Amino acid sequence: MKYIFFPQALATMALMFLVWSCATDPNIESARLALVQQDFEEVIRSADAAIEANPESGDGYYYKGVAYASMANDMPAAERQEYYQLARENFIEARERYQVEEGKSDEAQNISDIIVETWGYEHNMGVQPLTDDIISSPEDSLRLSRHHFVNATTINPDSVMSFNLLAEVNFALGYEEEAEAISRKIIYDMDMADLYNYYRLAFFLIESQRDQEAINLLLEARDKFPDEIEIVQEIANSYLRIGETEEALEVVQELIERDPENPQYRLVYATQIYQMVQEIDDQIRDIHDEVYDMSREIRRKAREPGADQAVIERMIAEMEERQSDANELIEESFRFSDIALEELLQAANSDPENPDIHSTLGIVYQNRGALMQDKRNMTEDMDEADEFDRQAREYLRKSIPYYEKAAELEPDNLEHWRSLFRVYTNLGMTEEAEHAQERSGL
Repeated sequence: MKYIFFPQALATMALMFLVWSCATDPNIESARLALVQQDFEEVIRSADAAIEANPESGDGYYYKGVAYASMANDMPAAERQEYYQLARENFIEARERYQVEEGKSDEAQNISDIIVETWGYEHNMGVQPLTDDIISSPEDSLRLSRHHFVNATTINPDSVMSFNLLAEVNFALGYEEEAEAISRKIIYDMDMADLYNYYRLAFFLIESQRDQEAINLLLEARDKFPDEIEIVQEIANSYLRIGETEEALEVVQELIERDPENPQYRLVYATQIYQMVQEIDDQIRDIHDEVYDMSREIRRKAREPGADQAVIERMIAEMEERQSDANELIEESFRFSDIALEELLQAANSDPENPDIHSTLGIVYQNRGALMQDKRNMTEDMDEADEFDRQAREYLRKSIPYYEKAAELEPDNLEHWRSLFRVYTNLGMTEEAEHAQERSGL
């Protein structure tokens, strides 16, 4: 008969054994009685005597394991690991001997239950103090959870779930090397890793400024999980982070070469390219802010009595040079976004019901409109301003059907409606803007 084990119920379990079965070895009988009395040191002494008398039997090791597990349960979480280690070692010894014995004892059948239930108790106690966002948990809670997860992985070193949480808790506590070591253990020693483990280890490496190691790890993951396109995105992002733009695009281009008809691959490629566009656009806006400040300073200088015209002209030349830099970046932004648009339009033709494709097309056109509005705001030439405004409005109008299609396909996605609200408002489409605002929750 098998009995379910809970850490606080070991003595009860032993009492059941005493009632329902009879031990042929008086040392084992003594160990059982001592366990019922919760005299764990006597359990160990009796179990050692049983092992000495019959080293081929598993019972002595079994009861030593139960005793050590019981002793651990009576201690603070921070002091349990050594006893759980001793408990597991004795349970493994007992299991090995039971496997070669002809008969099957109740003890033999109960080992797995004890290990699983003890692990579950420690694991759950480790989860309890944590917030949903582990890294924001109080330090005292993190430390307590760490002790419980160490205990859980000691009694059951096959638990990837507990090791994953132990790694996260270590990272939250600032023990980056321990977090990394645990992730490596799961991937290379336990050989039980899924994509999550590769992603987390890559994250730990990136956080310690080891981007190239992270890239190598992700390339290894790509070989192991060749059908997971998210890995390609992660690799490309890592290349972009260290400024290797061409390598990033080559990695994503491989997807399309593998399956040119796959719209998802084109979406990934376009998204990756557009990430570069957004970074360029951020640079452009920074320069425009700088030029605006320079323009104000020039006007202030020009109003000063006895203003030095040579200084002002030099400042104007510097401002014009910075604006020229911005214009070059705008051309680069449009060049890359043209590539993104081409891929997205092909993807939309292949998969017209994909809301992500339509939403991304809307973003590309809306951001182009925003750049032209920036150019309009930076020029003092009224004719130029009017032309830039016309182009900005044209791009915004082009974004509308794509955002509307995305909202049609995903009517509960608030981001689609918020994007529409912003575009409608910018274009003065009051009625449509009010409807989008209502749907967006703004």
